[in-house]
Amino acid sequence: MQYKGADVQAVTPNERFYVVTKNVVDPDVSPSLWRLEVTGLVEQPQTFRFEDLTAMPAITQETTLRCISNEVGGGLMSNAVWKGVSLRSLIERAKPRQGVVEVMLHGVDNYTDTFAFEKALDPTTLVVYEMNGQPLAQNHGYPVRVIVPGLFGEKNVKWVTRIELVDYDAKGFYEQQGWGLNFVVPTTARFDVPDDKQKFKQAMAAAGVMLKGVAHAGNRGVSKVEVSVDDGKTWNEAKIDYAKSPLAWVLWSYDWRSNQAGEYKLVVRATDGNGEVQTDKERSTVPEGATGYHKITAHIEA
Repeated sequence: MQYKGADVQAVTPNERFYVVTKNVVDPDVSPSLWRLEVTGLVEQPQTFRFEDLTAMPAITQETTLRCISNEVGGGLMSNAVWKGVSLRSLIERAKPRQGVVEVMLHGVDNYTDTFAFEKALDPTTLVVYEMNGQPLAQNHGYPVRVIVPGLFGEKNVKWVTRIELVDYDAKGFYEQQGWGLNFVVPTTARFDVPDDKQKFKQAMAAAGVMLKGVAHAGNRGVSKVEVSVDDGKTWNEAKIDYAKSPLAWVLWSYDWRSNQAGEYKLVVRATDGNGEVQTDKERSTVPEGATGYHKITAHIEA
């Protein structure tokens, strides 16, 4: 299920949040039986019950997730407000030993994935149990999943049941199949309005056609969005209409006006919070995620 188009909201409704799964049938986990273990290179292995997590001081954080298989301009990207606790707080209780390189996350469905120990200790990396004020849905990892801002969705393990600290470069489910090695989300921007190849009467175009879309730069934030109506020859800065969190997407708009009939090549690009402009280099989703500019065509009829 993808989420894009004219009705995209700043915070994605839970029932429309994109879903990707390796399972034919997703796990149905009882919170009363669920446990989360912190094991591996630790002095004091820990086991947490669901009620243990919900009793801890909670963190609420808006974060956008994007799938590594999302095409340029695609809708395998959604935004939510998550509630849970920091992964760091759980790891610290287990007293990690020297030499930890990565954390390997294990799901109830035997899914595994990994990321750097440094990323696990980042205060924005969360273990969450709520999504937009509601308990996680089954297909989003109920009762508990991990949120890792800045890394592709596959690293945000659902139905998580064990956090293992290791001293080697472990390979998770998708990495074993050839994805990666880099799982950092690249900067992207897309058009949600208008549709590709949409036609406009000249009088309407002269009065103004509102171009709209989203832009996302992982955990780096988006500082600027630009639109070109001449296939990238010149650029015009768009208005950022929504920007609540550097970990989340922004919504942008641009009031395009033209008095001339013809075919127009529209292009959009974003600049991240570090001042780095989105790359125009085109690559496919495999193995490190798609890059390049989203381009559509608009026709103005006399």
